[in-house]
Amino acid sequence: MTGAERSLLSFVDTPILVGDPQGCAAYVNPAFEECFQVSGEDVLGRSLAEIFEGGGREAVLRAVAEVCQLGESVRFRMRERGVGYAAAASPIQAGTENVGVVILLKEEVEGVERLIALHREIQDPLDELGGTLENLMEQAGSRSAEWQRAVVGDALQSLARLRKWSEHVNAVLCGAPTPSASGEEMDPAALMRSVARRVQGDVRTRGAQLEVVTAYALPRMRADAAQLEAILVRLVRDRLEADPAPIRLLLSARMQGDGENGAAILSIVERFAGEAGEAFSPPALAKEVLASCGGTLRVTAVPSMGRATVIRLAF
Repeated sequence: MTGAERSLLSFVDTPILVGDPQGCAAYVNPAFEECFQVSGEDVLGRSLAEIFEGGGREAVLRAVAEVCQLGESVRFRMRERGVGYAAAASPIQAGTENVGVVILLKEEVEGVERLIALHREIQDPLDELGGTLENLMEQAGSRSAEWQRAVVGDALQSLARLRKWSEHVNAVLCGAPTPSASGEEMDPAALMRSVARRVQGDVRTRGAQLEVVTAYALPRMRADAAQLEAILVRLVRDRLEADPAPIRLLLSARMQGDGENGAAILSIVERFAGEAGEAFSPPALAKEVLASCGGTLRVTAVPSMGRATVIRLAF
């Protein structure tokens, strides 16, 4: 980095750190020195892992690794010395080669701190709700109360999903790694049946029909079943709320190929009273989550036949 570039960065009233390809600090501006109570001379050449504390260290190292791997800017959140920061890490390129990374840290507004506090306050009622539902499940022990057990069982599953997403929200707010269940095994057939159970009330309300076509069980694969289920449920509900809305929905799961080249194919097929609507653009979040677990999503429409949303998950 040249002296002219350093002098320009010194006027920026936001902490800035420049790292070299070896993951060591090459420069920090005065705002960084003031916020983190360090001297530029002291941190020069030190590993980035030594400059930050626990939570901040993990977030920074993870962001730097992604920048170096992808060659693209990465936005993230971190907490350092009790202060929250919204950060951006960008590659420094010379031609086609990455020669370093620049990290800009902007202190979060008070609203984020309040959100973190509110998240902590939510945990108590969640625990109380879980205890109440478990007590109801124990009381509904007779055969005459099977329907009650089924309802309470569904409520407990919903509560488990709520807890999971609550953990994700907390991780995002605190700049920590989000909990992942990508290493867990799941059955694609069971996944689609679970999606069908969750949307059947929406389907009835819309006056549509729902059918699930899949084997009883399919080969198990490693994926985050909760995130996949959330994506599929949202896709179905979005289609039911669209205009025109389908009069019939077909959910299916099947295998394509086998072994290392095999994949699970999950489909949402819509039938309409008239011609099918045009192919739509899936939510960006759905595509991002699927891409993170090696999946793809595409939508095709044939006016005379219907529309299909197809997810392919490679083994």
